[in-house]
Amino acid sequence: MKTKTIRLPEEILRGISYRAEMEDIEESTAIRKLLREGLMEYATKLYRDGEISLGEAATLSGVSLRKMLETLLNKGIRGNVTLNQQRKSLEHAKKLK
Repeated sequence: MKTKTIRLPEEILRGISYRAEMEDIEESTAIRKLLREGLMEYATKLYRDGEISLGEAATLSGVSLRKMLETLLNKGIRGNVTLNQQRKSLEHAKKLK
């Protein structure tokens, strides 16, 4: 794990302290959890907007494809694959046989 030094505004520090206290964890753990959640939200938004694929969203979030798909479904976000992309995938799969 790498170490980064950043400056945080007071309102963010309060949020970190609050989470650490509520979950009885160290502030550094609270920061990592909040960052992971933020990355998941960011990846979800990009996927929802059609800017990245499911695989890219999973990689960005640091989770498996299955976990990413579950997260998207829980948020009511459906796939962003177009009909044309599906046809191309099917044609490619047929060629592999």
